[in-house]
Amino acid sequence: MVVSAHNVTTKRDVVKELQYVGEGNTVGTPSSFGTTPSSSSFTLVGNNSEINIQPDVQHMDVSVLGSEDVVDAVKTQSLYAFTIRYNPIDIALWKYLWNASGGGTASPDESLSFTYSYNLDGTEYYQHIRGARPTSGTMSVSRGVWETTMTFVAKDITIPNTSDGNAGTPTYQTTETSSSPIVHSDGGGSPFSWNSVNYGERSFSTTVTRNMAVMAVNGETDITYCKATDRSITATVEVFAGRSSNETAMYTDYEGKTARSASYKFTSSPSKTFTYSNCIITDYSYTHAAGSTDALIESISFRAESCTDL
Repeated sequence: MVVSAHNVTTKRDVVKELQYVGEGNTVGTPSSFGTTPSSSSFTLVGNNSEINIQPDVQHMDVSVLGSEDVVDAVKTQSLYAFTIRYNPIDIALWKYLWNASGGGTASPDESLSFTYSYNLDGTEYYQHIRGARPTSGTMSVSRGVWETTMTFVAKDITIPNTSDGNAGTPTYQTTETSSSPIVHSDGGGSPFSWNSVNYGERSFSTTVTRNMAVMAVNGETDITYCKATDRSITATVEVFAGRSSNETAMYTDYEGKTARSASYKFTSSPSKTFTYSNCIITDYSYTHAAGSTDALIESISFRAESCTDL
């Protein structure tokens, strides 16, 4: 049988770009976890470039005496995760990973609902993600636009449906944001500092990772609840060596495992800065090469004990 031609789906067929709304402080009110508020107003993630849905629907094959074949398969549980990549226009979504727990809304205490839609054979299908919390994320820049990657766990990711399914009358963003993505120059000159000294750098990235306590109970295939338990904060930066009066400061701090402050200005207007406390350099390197025409670069990675809320 020959497969008939049909209208394939491409990036052009995304109708409503990925957008989100908070579900409220679901640490303080766990019963709201995984419930999209009625008649919500959604916010665009940013300039979306990728969403990767990763459902892990598990089952058990049933084999019995007297048969060489599997006789059945039973679903046991569903574990949902997804990863997004985008060029940020602000740090609104990043706060849910970066900020300290205990802050209520706009912090890891608040779970999120996401929605987007796309055409399948010319018909719009909605897909909803509910009870989402970020488990890891990286923001990076290298003399271009900032790029963000975030991974989430979720209570549920719906099967695409032609019916919306969100309660009330939701307000969706139906056009691309008019805001430009944040670029390396939006933080002004010398955005990176180590021990209160500014250093010229050519690339910077920061990563936050959170472990989740997951409540998965007998009688339910989806998770019932989850919340963040801890936070790991790291960063990597490439600086130009030879900063006057601080030529060997970073190497010295690495050798001594000396705790220092660090910061990176994300934007000047509005003023948003990644601020780190008690940073320890975990990796340090530089290379002199006869065939290189590049300036000498010090590459460092550090971990921070904490960071200041945005």
